Amino acid sequence: MQEKKHEVIIVGGGPVGMFLGLSLAKKGVEVLVLEAESEIVQSPRALMHFPLMLNEFAKLGVLDDVVRAGYKNQEGLTFRTPAGGSDEVLAKIPPGKASGVSIDYGVQVGQPKLVEILRQHAQQLPNFQIRYDTRFVGLHEDHDFVHVEVRGQAGTETKFFSGQHVVACDGASSAVRKTLDIPFDGFTWDDWRFLAINLRYDFDKYGYPAANHVIDSEDWAVVVRAGSREEGLWRIATGIRPEIPIEEIGKHLPAKLERLLPGPRPLKYEIMAVNPYWAHERVATTYRSGRVVLCGDAAHVNNPLTALGLSTGLVDAAVLARLLPQVFTPEGSKLWSRKLDLYASMRRQEFVTRVQKQAIEGKLRIHSTDTKIVAQREDFFNMLNKNEGFGMFVASTMIETLPDNLEPSRSIVLLGFLANALTTIGIVARIVWWKLRASIL
Repeated sequence: MQEKKHEVIIVGGGPVGMFLGLSLAKKGVEVLVLEAESEIVQSPRALMHFPLMLNEFAKLGVLDDVVRAGYKNQEGLTFRTPAGGSDEVLAKIPPGKASGVSIDYGVQVGQPKLVEILRQHAQQLPNFQIRYDTRFVGLHEDHDFVHVEVRGQAGTETKFFSGQHVVACDGASSAVRKTLDIPFDGFTWDDWRFLAINLRYDFDKYGYPAANHVIDSEDWAVVVRAGSREEGLWRIATGIRPEIPIEEIGKHLPAKLERLLPGPRPLKYEIMAVNPYWAHERVATTYRSGRVVLCGDAAHVNNPLTALGLSTGLVDAAVLARLLPQVFTPEGSKLWSRKLDLYASMRRQEFVTRVQKQAIEGKLRIHSTDTKIVAQREDFFNMLNKNEGFGMFVASTMIETLPDNLEPSRSIVLLGFLANALTTIGIVARIVWWKLRASIL
């Protein structure tokens, strides 16, 4: 059965797909989102949102709802040792300070709540539609449209939807990417099986701020508030040795928490959810095939310890939401291929040259015993502890805004290049000074 034709079909109704759908619909694009699950997935997933995306939420009119649903982090990030070990604070990155209209705080809110907020706003728009229990099966492309085949959860009823463009937001195991036969290059970490643990425990009482990196070769962890203060919910991202069978993880969990959680014994906590998984560092060889583009985890994945997974996927969607509406204008209808190429090259380069590097370095910094990495970590902490300016500089790198114009004129590009060059020189000079000062004090 052939359904009506759509301007954009988004495969996947998670946070990236829902954010993209809302963003496009707000700009007048007719959007259909296809989601395989029957409702919003509730398992423990990403929850950290930096100023870059909070600025985008503000533009969509959802920021106030996101802040109300979560925790507004104005405390920065603390590096510490496990409570069951020396239990000491190693260093802190202070909260950033923004000038002008930029947002200088983070928000910690569970992924299911974020998706619900985005959906509520999107469903108020007449040009937005979402269909649950609709699993992607395949696609084929002709000159003007991509024709998507789907099935219901029962697996019997087949339907077809046609869109001028299709965006795959269907996660790391993307069926769309596999259908297009796009390689997903990279590797899987085999040194740890990762655990995402949601629990209720009064970390506040024992001096833990909203975001903590616990540094240890065995009992490393990221401990963060997972919602509003009233909820009392926290997230621990940690690891367990890979030789432990998945069905026996529950037996080892109490001992792991005994070494991680502060406070008097016996500990009194309530585990709400545990999600074991393998972490990957992978990226698609291309983000585009014809009229189909990859977005979010369908295009790239990284370990979660630096909170760059969902954040990067949402930036993908924000960039695409700037470019895709242009192809539906009379002037842009013939430029769709160039616009999709711009998105694909820009976002893949950003992931390969910056995000992936930071994610890998962040994981190793939190637990590695390699002599070189330990020395770099100690140097980093020493600079934070002895130079307030260095801490503020690190914090300032987290306060960014995404330009609205992704294709500036040559003169603006040249001016931007010169400004960046001067900024880089200034940064290098300051880092040299901070290093020198830290070695003297």
